[in-house]
Amino acid sequence: MNTTGIRRLGQALRTITNWVLGVLTVLFFAALATITILGHTVWNTDDKPTATTTTEPSAPATPQILAPGTPIQWQPAGQTCADGWTSHSIGKRGACSHHGGVVTVYESTPGNLTTRCHSAGHPKTLERARQLAGTTRNVPCDFPNNE
Repeated sequence: MNTTGIRRLGQALRTITNWVLGVLTVLFFAALATITILGHTVWNTDDKPTATTTTEPSAPATPQILAPGTPIQWQPAGQTCADGWTSHSIGKRGACSHHGGVVTVYESTPGNLTTRCHSAGHPKTLERARQLAGTTRNVPCDFPNNE
């Protein structure tokens, strides 16, 4: 092979190399854009979904034998999105912005019931809380005009 042939071969290899590097660069940035758009769910390797709606038991806890009118205490038990969506961004700006905002979930003592109401809407007695909850553990807000 003469020097002209070697030069042509070198030029062809440079052209092919540049083309392959160009294609790989485009693929890299396309993958980076996809990961950015989809977020961290692309890297989630366990079987659990990254964000799920909360599920709550359909049956109430075992009833406790307490006197009618037993006062109920509500303690903060965590935070979630207003529509029940669980977000790993709670505590950061914009968390739950498309899910009605962040709300505090309260748990009762006694009764093992939950509510997402602010303190003004908490039922004051266990009897009233169970009446509002029906067959679930979730107690809706109790405002005087709803009675």
